Amino acid sequence: MHFHIERRLRFHTQPDYGGLYSWAINEVDADGKVIGTDQIPWNWGLHFSASLCVFRDEIEIKQKWQEDEGYSATAEVAQRRILRIQLRPGHPYDEGNFHRHTSFSMFGTERPIKKFQLDIEQLSNEAEPERCVAWGSVSYTTEVDFREDTVEDCIVFSLFVKKETFARYEFSIASRAVDEMVFSVRWVDGFYSDWSPSISTRSVKVLTRGEEHAIQLPLGLDFDLPRLGAVGEANLYLSRRLELVKRVGEADDESGDDGGTAVAALAPSVESAPDPVALQAIASLRKAAWLIVALLALIFLALLSKR
Repeated sequence: MHFHIERRLRFHTQPDYGGLYSWAINEVDADGKVIGTDQIPWNWGLHFSASLCVFRDEIEIKQKWQEDEGYSATAEVAQRRILRIQLRPGHPYDEGNFHRHTSFSMFGTERPIKKFQLDIEQLSNEAEPERCVAWGSVSYTTEVDFREDTVEDCIVFSLFVKKETFARYEFSIASRAVDEMVFSVRWVDGFYSDWSPSISTRSVKVLTRGEEHAIQLPLGLDFDLPRLGAVGEANLYLSRRLELVKRVGEADDESGDDGGTAVAALAPSVESAPDPVALQAIASLRKAAWLIVALLALIFLALLSKR
């Protein structure tokens, strides 16, 4: 297995702004030169918007094999229901705002992470608390059946919820009652950025638990670096948008309220379409009228011929 990583990582105990933070992580090139700025844990909020949702219902059946007896009569059965959601960084309201865009990349690389995923599952034990965790991997290439297979950089969030919560999400999505889905997180172990007085950032570096992100600590220092895993705060918003018609005489300012005295226009005025049954009846009456006129004309001509 070959990880696509270009820089080494260094634990820095003498950061640029020692009065603000006591340690940082640096990226170092092959010549030992520090690339970029000090990276420290980023605990402020980050938003993701859903772009695709897939429902998966899985079952796995395993029968034990014994050399003398063959397959056993009983089997281990595992079932799993997942709402798998593809994410992209950013809140829908921030689209087009360059200053609100956040780019993610793995430590040791400059590649923007393109694969973000949220898996929603039911708790295996209803007595456990609902929780969210994060996992990720640096891109790597491996050989499978004499073929090379490359896996891209990825971050996967797993949200474990109670049975009734999962059922509610499943019903809302299956019934197409969701137009917009936003996932927000804070206090994510393994998310780093440079120091800033702001609560937003343009760039996030990600530190995984894999061997590719090994960092040698100074001798005598017993310290657990925050790596992808725990998520301190997670919020999932499922929204249904309905475009409503403005009230008669309502100004463009939608914040105004006239106390409900205006008449509500529930739907735009539409001219009523003619009834096809009525049209057919009118056509029949017209034909009958012409027949009567023709008969009267024939009678009149017959009377004239007798004189």
